[in-house]
Amino acid sequence: MTGPSMILFLLQGAAAGALALAAALWVTRERAARPRPLVLGTLSEPRSFVFRDGYLVAHSGNVGFLLPDPIDHLRAWDGLIDALGRLVDGAFRAFEALEDEGRSFRLEGRLGRDRLLIVGMRQGAELRVTVASAEAEEAAMRVDLDNLRALEAEAALLTGTADTCPTASWVLDTEDSILWANAAYQDVVGRSIGPDASRGWPIAALFPAEAGALPGRTRRQILDGEGAPLWFEIAAGAPDAAGRRHMHAVSLDGVVAAEDSLRTFMQTLTKTFAHLPTGLAIFDRERRLAMFNPALMDMTGLDGMWLSRRPKLEDFFDALRDHRKLPEPRDYKVWRDGLSDLARVGARGTYRETWSLPSGQTYCVTGRPQADGAVALMLEDISEGVSADRAHQGEREALVGALAACDDALIVFGADGRRIADNPAARRMLPGAAPPDTLEEAIRTWRPAFHPSAAWADLRLAARGEGSAADLADRTLVLHRDGGPDLAMRIVPRRGGGLTLGFGPASVQQAGRTPLAMPAE
Repeated sequence: MTGPSMILFLLQGAAAGALALAAALWVTRERAARPRPLVLGTLSEPRSFVFRDGYLVAHSGNVGFLLPDPIDHLRAWDGLIDALGRLVDGAFRAFEALEDEGRSFRLEGRLGRDRLLIVGMRQGAELRVTVASAEAEEAAMRVDLDNLRALEAEAALLTGTADTCPTASWVLDTEDSILWANAAYQDVVGRSIGPDASRGWPIAALFPAEAGALPGRTRRQILDGEGAPLWFEIAAGAPDAAGRRHMHAVSLDGVVAAEDSLRTFMQTLTKTFAHLPTGLAIFDRERRLAMFNPALMDMTGLDGMWLSRRPKLEDFFDALRDHRKLPEPRDYKVWRDGLSDLARVGARGTYRETWSLPSGQTYCVTGRPQADGAVALMLEDISEGVSADRAHQGEREALVGALAACDDALIVFGADGRRIADNPAARRMLPGAAPPDTLEEAIRTWRPAFHPSAAWADLRLAARGEGSAADLADRTLVLHRDGGPDLAMRIVPRRGGGLTLGFGPASVQQAGRTPLAMPAE
């Protein structure tokens, strides 16, 4: 073989050897990266894994059948999920819930004759996973001691939480027998049946399940040892995978007592409102009639049966309009919508308006918004008061007209001492720019100009309400005027209080004639 041929032969041999070595190394690395196959007896002892923030911080020995050797501590969590996910259904979801929510889990599966058990839980910042098995014929299952203690601690915590919960809770099996009950339920049993019944088992069923009852909430009543009612709201859960139902009973004694108190209060209000002469209508936050009294029916003419159907506020106004118990505005719809929205009135106080009806009646209508959105509407018949005011105004206008037509000087003071009328003759005859506004002011202004008389003292007492104006009847006071006839002031009491002062020449009074034509009372 020549030199070049020998060199070529050697190079080919070296290349083939390198390829064979590379192939052997690749096969070895692949075998090392894969978990060894699980064989019977591999899980004769539990295997535990401890993770913190996704990093494998500790593990038991002989875990090569679950994680590749050498173990990659950064990827061990995903590797363990992949290995167990092929063996046990639901492993992927359980590991995700443990990592995201700290929710403990216990999964079971089978591998040949072995029963596979996976337990996962959170302990502070660490996640612990245990994989164990037990042969079918074994009565016990081996678990990791640390995980067992953690499970026991968690069970004790849940038991303490259930027993300190004020809500009575219990669990029913498929036959509606009680499997478990917390301390609050046992306390209710003791109050209802007796202390001995709360300590025995099976414990008494205070709230027997109703046939065909669906999950939800119902109100139930039982009696205590003295026969007093105990009210509860029962929350029934749907059956779980094993057919068990979780039940809870929340005490409603305070709620029922408040409802009874409110009902009594409403009855008292109803009886009180029934005797009120004022029409009352109370609308709730939905603007529906919640309460009314008989006076409302009498004043509006609305039918009681129709009112009992709880009409809305807008419909109430429409019915008033149909019965001609509303003033007819220029634009009724705009007026009604504005009045119905009484919430806007709340910012500036109570709505108040006077309705003059076509029938001649006059209603004072008051709308008062409440803090909870309700509205109280009150109708008061003020027709008599309005008629009296109109009559009084007519009398006053008649009095003023009579005074204006009278030639004698007259000033009229009311019972409160204030001037209520006078005529032009008095303004021309008396000194000063205008008659005094009050009787006290008149006395203070005129007394120095008139001749002394004891009548001034009596007049002052009458002005202050300390004396009777009747004692001053036909009393005359004289004012001496230089360069003119003396002026006489005659005092005439008025019916109902007050008095009239008339002024005229003193010579007429001295002649014994009545100089003043007094207006009719």
